[in-house]
Amino acid sequence: MDRYAFPPPWIALPGLTADNPATQGAEEACIDIWLSDWRSLSTEEKAEYLDRWDASTEWREAIAERFERDAAWLEQDARDAAEWAAAHPLPPQRRWWQIWR
Repeated sequence: MDRYAFPPPWIALPGLTADNPATQGAEEACIDIWLSDWRSLSTEEKAEYLDRWDASTEWREAIAERFERDAAWLEQDARDAAEWAAAHPLPPQRRWWQIWR
């Protein structure tokens, strides 16, 4: 089997653009499947894959931005999210029996 046979989002989902990523439904599922294959490639294989499927500059940049984050970026993003959550606590939840009071 061709290592690069799985189609990229710009082929599998022609209505999708690099500026408008899939966020739900079948498009998101397709991206998730593609992403699992993408992450199995080495850095050199990823470059060959993008060349083979004639990825535009916009798609190359979008992939790098969304899917090629390093560990330091992910850790900082998690810290930022935790800080935001601490500054924006959820209101207390009412129990089901309190609804009818």
